[in-house]
Amino acid sequence: MFKRKSILASILILSIALLALTGCAGTNKAEDNKDAKDITKIAFVSDQALDASEWLVNLVKGINEYQANHENVEIKMIEAIQTSEYEPKIRALAEQGYDVIITTYASIAEATISVAKDYPDIKFGSLDGTIENIENYKNIQEFGLNRTETAYLGGVAAATMSESGVVGIVGGMDEPIINAIIAGWQQGLRSVNENIQDYVSYAGTWTDPTTGKDLGLALVDKGADVIAAAAGGTGAGTAQAAAETGTYFVAWDTHYDEIFKVNNVELGSALNYFDVMVIAFIEDILDGNFKGGQRVDYGMDKGVCEFHMYDDAPVTEEVRQNVAAALEKIKNKEITISTEPLHK
Repeated sequence: MFKRKSILASILILSIALLALTGCAGTNKAEDNKDAKDITKIAFVSDQALDASEWLVNLVKGINEYQANHENVEIKMIEAIQTSEYEPKIRALAEQGYDVIITTYASIAEATISVAKDYPDIKFGSLDGTIENIENYKNIQEFGLNRTETAYLGGVAAATMSESGVVGIVGGMDEPIINAIIAGWQQGLRSVNENIQDYVSYAGTWTDPTTGKDLGLALVDKGADVIAAAAGGTGAGTAQAAAETGTYFVAWDTHYDEIFKVNNVELGSALNYFDVMVIAFIEDILDGNFKGGQRVDYGMDKGVCEFHMYDDAPVTEEVRQNVAAALEKIKNKEITISTEPLHK
């Protein structure tokens, strides 16, 4: 009898222990679910290969560093290069439960709008999507860089250095974002020299250095002694044209250190820190400052862009003084810069 009671007691103790363990397991599962809910899932969809341009490489690097230091976000970077991929890939992300989906440029805007209509609870960010009637889409916020300010400073530097009074710029595409750059560039040029002659060429591609070089050489043949390029990967070819002909060059998005290693003709670069901009957009959302139905531009005041000249850049003291004076006027809002080009 005593033995039987002992066995029953042992079973009872074991059952209580198992219940306790089950209870603990249940608690851990609940905590895991809570943790999962606290993580904001974010997807970034690029219409270009993520290694196609310097700015994209820098963006990926910056986003990876940000995610490594922020456990409250999970960020997925994907490519949707073909038109046929745009909507299916965005829709798949929505179906997978992403909280925020960011897409790039006007090429993906229509697909973004289509999916956003079906998923009103998901927040969508359109990086320079140039969405018409953005106010009609309450779960889409368009955002981008203030490109006119740095472009204006680039124009100031170019016009101050030019002796021939002829300059030229290669744009990646004839589209609103590039045209805003050209507009700022042209207004900066004319703030120094009202009679300057400036040429504009469009490459029609972001990823063809050969075309960029050919267009750059054509500008030099027209008498330009300063040329520039806001054309993504295509701009590397324009930089090569400047290096080979000894023509002064104004860069966008990056410094072409390797290209100008032998013949340093780069005056400066309108640097745009896309990672800082995208992170600023993400943090606005995390802080509850999502502005659906609006466009928000991030500029020099947010550390997103600057016109940067190396200490050993081949510029005169007058260039540095003129750029500094123009920058001060921009900061004091003494200059209004239009986004419409004076001409194309």
